[in-house]
Amino acid sequence: MKVEKSIILFFILFSFCLVAFAPLPNNNSNYNAAIVLKVIQDVKHKKPQTSWLTTKPSTQLETNDQLRTGEKSVAVVRFVDGSSLRVREKTIITIFADKRERGLIKNTKIDVGKMRFDVEKQQDDDEFIITTPTAVATIRGTSGLVNVLEDGQTILTVETGIVDVKALFGTQQSTSVEAGRTSIINRDGNISVNQANEQQLNEVRNSLKSNEKFIRVITPQGTFRVYYLDFE
Repeated sequence: MKVEKSIILFFILFSFCLVAFAPLPNNNSNYNAAIVLKVIQDVKHKKPQTSWLTTKPSTQLETNDQLRTGEKSVAVVRFVDGSSLRVREKTIITIFADKRERGLIKNTKIDVGKMRFDVEKQQDDDEFIITTPTAVATIRGTSGLVNVLEDGQTILTVETGIVDVKALFGTQQSTSVEAGRTSIINRDGNISVNQANEQQLNEVRNSLKSNEKFIRVITPQGTFRVYYLDFE
C-alpha cells in the first residue's frame, strides 16, 4: 500500500513539474491587431477556419482575420498605433500583425476594392504595409487611397506623405510615390507614376465622406443608431 501511494505521489509531482516549467504559449497567432470602430450596413468578418460573421462596432480583429464589405457598405478599422483604414464597399481585406521584440509589423492584404489609409508616423522598428495582388506598399505617416481592380491591377493615390511601392511580378520594379501623385502597378510588374488628376484627388478626398445617414431604433435595452449609406 505504501508503495502504491509513493507511485501516485511521484506521478502527481511529475505532472506538476511539467505544467510549472512548460514554456508559455506563443500568442502571436492570436494577436489583437485592430478594432472595428464603425460599421455601415453589410460588413462581415471571419477567421481562417470559420464562416463569415456579422461585424459590429468594437469587434476585435486578430492576425489572419478577414473582413469584407457589401454593396453601399463601409467599415472603419483602427490599429493599435492609431493608424486607420476606411474600407469602402465591395472590398475584401486580411489583417496581419507580427509583434516583435523591438517593433510591430502591420500588414493589410487587400484582394479587391477600395480602401483609404491614414497611417500614423511609424517608429524606427515599426512597419505599416499594404499588400495587393500586384504590389507591396510600405507606408510611414501617410494618407491616401488604394484601389484594386478585378484583374489585380493596383491604383495608388497618395494624399500626404510618401509611399514606397514594389511590384510583385515581372522585373519587380520599385519606386516612391509622393503626395499628389498616382501610381499604377499592373500584372506585368510595370509601375507608372504620374501627377494625380482632379478626379483621382477628389476620389481620395471623398473617401472620408460616405453620405452617412441613420435611423433610431428603440428597444427595451435602449435607443440605438443604425447607419446606412445614401448614394442617391
